[in-house]
Amino acid sequence: MPTEPRAGSSRTKKTAAPSAQPATADTEVTATQLERREIPSFSESREARIAEAAYWRAERRGFGGGQELDDWLAAEKEVDEEIATRQTRRDRE
Repeated sequence: MPTEPRAGSSRTKKTAAPSAQPATADTEVTATQLERREIPSFSESREARIAEAAYWRAERRGFGGGQELDDWLAAEKEVDEEIATRQTRRDRE
């Protein structure tokens, strides 16, 4: 016996997922970047960006133990330099 949806069903219509932001020169990921694992971070917080960069460094060296602190400190330096560079660009504008 086929069933029909009830009138006044409480189901809601599905909405479309929000579209991704268009890639810009700063966020476009190239094949070379993917090969080198130089993928831009879309995280807002400094700590999240450092954690991502440290992860990529650890992956490049095969996740060998004993160098976690070195990965973190190098990632911190990298992220802080990036932040300073962006701030300098903004100040010039």
